Amino acid sequence: MNQQSAIRTPQSALERMNIQMIISGVGGQGVLLVTRIFAAFALREGYPLIGSEDHGMSQRGGSVMTHLKIGNFDSPLVKKGSADLLLSLEKNEAYKTLYYLKPASNGQDGGLCFINAPNSNDMNKEIKKYLQERRIGVYVFGADQLAREMGSVQSANIALIGFAAAHHRFPFQPEKLREAIEQVTSQRFREVSLKIFEKGFLEGKKSITE
Repeated sequence: MNQQSAIRTPQSALERMNIQMIISGVGGQGVLLVTRIFAAFALREGYPLIGSEDHGMSQRGGSVMTHLKIGNFDSPLVKKGSADLLLSLEKNEAYKTLYYLKPASNGQDGGLCFINAPNSNDMNKEIKKYLQERRIGVYVFGADQLAREMGSVQSANIALIGFAAAHHRFPFQPEKLREAIEQVTSQRFREVSLKIFEKGFLEGKKSITE
């Protein structure tokens, strides 16, 4: 388990961002690349950053999860019921980590969850009811299919980020995420990654209505 923190102090105008995130999936899906993209965003913008990576059985396709906090936090671990965002690259891993999302309270909406899965209607009904009661927003998107259609099956993680960026409550500006993707992806995959991000963003704009 590794920990990472920022070395720059943000300007006062930037201190308003306090985001707690969970990123989950299985080994080989690029969970750590997703984490690096958001970390690059935070560092480029001068936000404090702290997090923890749990690699689990990543070499065997086992569970992989990262905690990431952007803003003024002391501990790298996200507590149960505290996460603003969950990005999950695999449906079953999403089920394992949904409890991290914060419920609605004091007139504020609950957290947001974006899940990579082929069928948006294929969510467990009991879990769906649980999330609705807590006003937690859940959005399912076929990121694997989009990445496959665009000739880069390993870039479903980028597609999911693009899709999530289309939500009006997603706290990261799309243009800043593009810059972060450019920074952390290898030159070999940079062009296709940006195209997949854009396509995911467009799909999100078409299908996210809340």
